[in-house]
Formats: sequence, structure tokens, C-alpha cells
Amino acid sequence: MHTWLAAPWQIALSAAVPVAMAILLFVAEQYGPLAKPIQASTGLVASYFSAVAVIFGLFAALLASDAWRKETMARTAVEAEADAVRTMAHQARVGGIEAQIVPRLRSYIAAASAEVPSSASIEEARSKTDTAFEELLGTITKNSSLDATTRSLLSGSAQSLQKAHDDRLHLATDETSFIKWISIVVFGGITQIALLLVHVGNRHAQRIAVGLFTAAFSFCLVVMAIFDSPFETVLAQQPGAALGAVLKTF
Repeated sequence: MHTWLAAPWQIALSAAVPVAMAILLFVAEQYGPLAKPIQASTGLVASYFSAVAVIFGLFAALLASDAWRKETMARTAVEAEADAVRTMAHQARVGGIEAQIVPRLRSYIAAASAEVPSSASIEEARSKTDTAFEELLGTITKNSSLDATTRSLLSGSAQSLQKAHDDRLHLATDETSFIKWISIVVFGGITQIALLLVHVGNRHAQRIAVGLFTAAFSFCLVVMAIFDSPFETVLAQQPGAALGAVLKTF
């Protein structure tokens, strides 16, 4: 699965698009084919703009909250996966089968750390991780020297590991980011137009109003670009960094 655009370009585009839209609106209002009719109008009353602004504000707040929640869930999944590996290593050490379990954990860490969700080879990488997990689970279930309590603890930790891994990949391969981004662009553009029409006849106020809104518009898009694809930005080094830290304790 490929992301719709590399993270640095998403952020740059998020900052630039609202500004470009505002400039185009100013040019169209002053020099475009509809310039004279627009300038001759008395503009819209502010109450019409308020409804549009409220809709944009609510929608942007909803998506920004969803993006932050997604980043938090992604961070939690990474930590849960690392904690599960660490717990299994401790349980294996206590159960006296460290020599059998730790090499399997090393193989799992190597495979999971190589997963890049935005890569075209993610399915192949996930297959290697699944194979490493199956070998780990097989080592637990087929070990006749384990007592029932240790086997149950290790099996429970293995299930936690699998769930954390699946949760991480589910969040990392989410394909709704572009839809959210383009939705904010559409609502933001409509709001810019409303602001421009409300201040027709007062170009100075028009520039200030649209300019201030454009800054907020850009900020919303940048937040979406950063936090709605966490494994491309703030968690770009994960899960390799977290799992690598656990590996050093073996």
C-alpha cells in the first residue's frame, strides 16, 4: 500500500494549498471574468458566513481529534508490541527455556522491524513476520518441558503480541487520510469564498479576514498531514526503535 504522497510533501502541500487558493481568489475577485459583478454587489451579510464557518470549524475539529486519537493509538500499539516481547523474554527466562524462546523473539523483532507500511512489499514483509510468530508460538506449544502455568503465561503473551502487531498494521495501512485531507480543503475553500464575499467593497478588510482564516486553514491541514499518518512522520522509526530497545535487554 502506498500513501498518496510522501510525508514531507504532504506537509509542504498542506501549508501551501490554502495560501495558493487565497491568492487565486484575490486575483479572481479583482481581475477575473466575474470581477465586476462581484465588486458591484453589496456582499453577503455576516450571518451567512457564520453558518459556513461553524460547519468548517466543527468538521476540522472532528478530523483533527481523529488524527490525534489515531497517533495515540499507534503509539500505544507500538508500546504494547514491545512490552509483549519483553514480557515473553522474562517468562522464558523464569521458565528455564530462554535458549529456545529468545532466538525466536530475535527473528520476530527482525521481521517486524523491517515492515514498512507504505512500501509495495508490505505483504511480503508481513508474511515473514507471521512466519516468525508461528515459529515462536510453535516453540511454546510443542515444548514438553514447560509446566502448565508457564505455558499459559507465554501463550497469553503471544496473543497480546499478535494483537498489538495487527493493531499497529491496521493503523499504519489506513487509506482514509487523503479523503480527510481533501474534505478539509473543500470546506476550507468554501469558507474562504464566503469570507471574500462578505467583505466585498472593503478590500483591506477582505484581505485581513481571508488571510487570518487561511493561516488557520493551513494549520488544520498540517496537523492532519502530521498526525493522521503517524508511521510516516512522528513514528517513522517505529516499531524498529522500540523493539530494538527491547532486543538490547536480551
